[in-house]
Amino acid sequence: MGCHDILSGSPLQWRLTRWMEVVGWKCLVIIILTFSYAMPRITSTMTISLPKDLKEFVQARSRKAHFGTPSDYIRGLIREDLKRLEEERLEAELSKGLRSGKGIRMTPEAFRRLRAEGAKIIKSKR
Repeated sequence: MGCHDILSGSPLQWRLTRWMEVVGWKCLVIIILTFSYAMPRITSTMTISLPKDLKEFVQARSRKAHFGTPSDYIRGLIREDLKRLEEERLEAELSKGLRSGKGIRMTPEAFRRLRAEGAKIIKSKR
């Protein structure tokens, strides 16, 4: 299983893939498991109150932006916010790692151990 298989479906797939290419890492399994989560498909209802002008804006925007319904538009906004928060957390963790001191050289053996540890974590989550 390659890194792209592990990243599949993550809102950060493109960013994590870019980081792997820039840094030359083979896999970021531990980071991915920390920051990625599946969006549940089961829905529930939430009622919100909006002033008339905001309600009209949401209705018009959902039509203009090709969302099926205002609910789809609101869900899209929430997903974008979640993605932004996830990116901020990833940036903070990467910065923290860079500031944590002198790095260690990653050897093929170190990558094998990292992949094995990641696979073990993934298997335990299933």
